[in-house]
Amino acid sequence: MFCCSGQDDSTKHKQQNNLSHTASNRSVVTQQPTSIKATISNNLSPQSTGVRSASHQQHQQRQQLQKKVQSRMSQHPRNKADVTIYEATDSSIDENQHKHDGATATVYEDSSKTDSQYDDADNEEEEEDADQDMDDYFDLTKLQPGQAHYPGSQWLLGPQPEHLKGRKCLILDLDETLVHSSFKFLRQADFVIPVDIDNQLHNVYVIKRPGVDEFMRRVGEIYEVVVFTASVSRYGDPLLDVLDTHKSIHHRLFRDSCFNYQNNYIKNLAQIGRPLSDIIILDNSPASYLFHPQHAIPISSWFSDAHDNELLDIMPFLEDLAKDNVEDIGVVLDINI
Repeated sequence: MFCCSGQDDSTKHKQQNNLSHTASNRSVVTQQPTSIKATISNNLSPQSTGVRSASHQQHQQRQQLQKKVQSRMSQHPRNKADVTIYEATDSSIDENQHKHDGATATVYEDSSKTDSQYDDADNEEEEEDADQDMDDYFDLTKLQPGQAHYPGSQWLLGPQPEHLKGRKCLILDLDETLVHSSFKFLRQADFVIPVDIDNQLHNVYVIKRPGVDEFMRRVGEIYEVVVFTASVSRYGDPLLDVLDTHKSIHHRLFRDSCFNYQNNYIKNLAQIGRPLSDIIILDNSPASYLFHPQHAIPISSWFSDAHDNELLDIMPFLEDLAKDNVEDIGVVLDINI
């Protein structure tokens, strides 16, 4: 989560407490679960030279979008300095069960050495080695061993299809963002899919989030749409076959494409194979976009509220972000710049 700039210390402390409270309410599933959730500034175009000036119309567009960003972030404040990792593991689908301890968003911790341990030459050599190690560690574009990716490529996606050229890339989470699923019978289920677990079929009852059909139809018209879920494909594929009535989903990525960080499944946007400036992720779990919070639009977890309107409420905001005059998503969404 982010803390918006200008907030006082008490507000930041309150937000951190809210995040910790949310994390404590998430539990690791060790028996057959009821949920299929798999584990897991404000500039439109930064000017590098300062020579080019925006027109009056561009200035108005920038102000309008800035207000929408601030409004959206105030509803779902995020603190990118301390994001607690919390995910519930579906132990009946994931053969390798993991318990996830809480962790902060720090991805590298440098161990410094005292000057008395080395002479000046040794210190200089040690610092160069440390810098090299840090560079290697922070290269998030590198695939991990066994990580699924596009054949013959170092990216998760292949080249952008011609008919999608020029579109920004929208990454959508599945469970508790677009749908809610359960092994237990749900009377209000929109559809049921069979899932093979240990050579035995189990029915999974799926409820669609209100407005998801219209939402998917619209984003499919203006974005290159990727559903990226930490669920396994034998659950996600049949579900998306039913959900994607408008054929709006251009790519599907599953658990085997996630970046494993401290036994957590992270959706590493640096590996997608699209410019980061063009990538947006919509996900209910801040842990999923741990490495790139400035590219995320937060959305609340959804389970069954029939009066929920968040998908449709977000749509005008996404329509603005899809416009050509938005040159860098990260600059627009990172309101702390």
